[in-house]
Amino acid sequence: MRILRVVMAVACVVFLCAGVARAEAPAGDAAVAAVEELEHARQHAMVAADIATLVEIFADDFTYVHSTGLAQSKDELLAMLTRGDIQYIAFRTESAVYRAYGSTVVGTGVQSIDLTSSGKALTSRSRYTVVYAPVRGALRLVSYQSTPMPEIVLQQTVGDRKAP
Repeated sequence: MRILRVVMAVACVVFLCAGVARAEAPAGDAAVAAVEELEHARQHAMVAADIATLVEIFADDFTYVHSTGLAQSKDELLAMLTRGDIQYIAFRTESAVYRAYGSTVVGTGVQSIDLTSSGKALTSRSRYTVVYAPVRGALRLVSYQSTPMPEIVLQQTVGDRKAP
């Protein structure tokens, strides 16, 4: 009887693991909707320094490039947040567009972030790009990069200028 229970328990674990292995990340519009929710959760977790949530959202090989150009791995960013070297106060997304390529989603937008860095209060306005990709059946943030916006943005670009 005991052997039968052990065999049944092992069979259940194998069955459950096989189901998890077959799990697939959403694609198309469903992936975009999932990423919009993940981005909202990421921003709240960064403000709250909720490391457990960020561990789940970030892929293990995640790269975070700050608007200063500082590039960090998942572990480096989480350590900085844990130590309080940087504290995010608020995220304001001014615009965001998400595009799905199968189960991979690329998001671009403009944001303002209030933060303190080494005790100094700052506001950063930047263009940003996020890339979410399927990792073991779930969408994870694999790359984040932001570029600072200049205080004065020219209204015309070279391609928009009219000949004199």
